[in-house]
Amino acid sequence: MQRVLLSGEFDHTIDPKGRITLPARYREYFSRGVVLVRFQGDEPCVRVYHPDAWREFDEKYLEPLNVFENAADSWRMREIYRNQDEVEPDKQGRVLIPSQRIKELGLAGKVKILGNRTHLEIWNPSTLAA
Repeated sequence: MQRVLLSGEFDHTIDPKGRITLPARYREYFSRGVVLVRFQGDEPCVRVYHPDAWREFDEKYLEPLNVFENAADSWRMREIYRNQDEVEPDKQGRVLIPSQRIKELGLAGKVKILGNRTHLEIWNPSTLAA
């Protein structure tokens, strides 16, 4: 995979079916799939990873967790993978956001998409402004 540093701020909308169009400049990059992750207790957004970037994140930060001897690590891993979804963008570059994430984050109508180096983030604009 070619290393792509994701950047920028984009105004998009979430449609009534829960789909968001990815920024045009990144549609080709995400054409093979998307990993959506909501980190509980962290920033209130949905992270959008390329499958290869997610694997790198997993290897660096999650594989080292000691899930057999450390209860906190075990619960952290459980929460991350419970809140992760793999989706395929459609031909228009839209990804379906799980209804649970939409509800948790109050996503409706306008959304902000931010580039954050290794991933994109989908935010409720009022939450981001606060």
